[in-house]
Amino acid sequence: MKQVAYTLSKTLFYIYSTLYLFVMIFSILSYFEYKYGVQIPFVEVVENRPKINVPLLGLRINVPLNYSILIMWSVMSYYAIYFYAFMEFLKVFVEKNMFEAKSLERLRLFLILNVTPLAYIFMLLISGEAFRLEDDHFIVLAHLVIAFLIYLYLDALKKGRSIQEENDLTI
Repeated sequence: MKQVAYTLSKTLFYIYSTLYLFVMIFSILSYFEYKYGVQIPFVEVVENRPKINVPLLGLRINVPLNYSILIMWSVMSYYAIYFYAFMEFLKVFVEKNMFEAKSLERLRLFLILNVTPLAYIFMLLISGEAFRLEDDHFIVLAHLVIAFLIYLYLDALKKGRSIQEENDLTI
């Protein structure tokens, strides 16, 4: 079962990375079609708004031509790193020896990535917006729950590592 979870996370990472690269490249190319009228495959301009048509998935992604595209790129980059860290997190369970320093580093990275969205909540509070449990706020809270569970597991793994080191020193 552990191997299945790891394989699924690996597949998810590669699918997301492919989608991420496709959107990044074609959102840049959509600017050229919008600005210069160059015909780019998978890109169309409708009512002065470029749209990317993702093949096989049937997605139509609106490409903002202002600072919002930087937010879109940064969020997509964050989740590309996040899915990679998730894959590495599940790799800990598949490996022969769990109590290694490398495993602890993988878990720390995944913990940090799950705590990072908390900055979004702080930005909302600083800007004076009301906190509501809607789409984007719920995702942040889900990340915090995952971070809490990862923290507990990381603590157990640290204790297991110290016990293993003591056991290795015992003659």
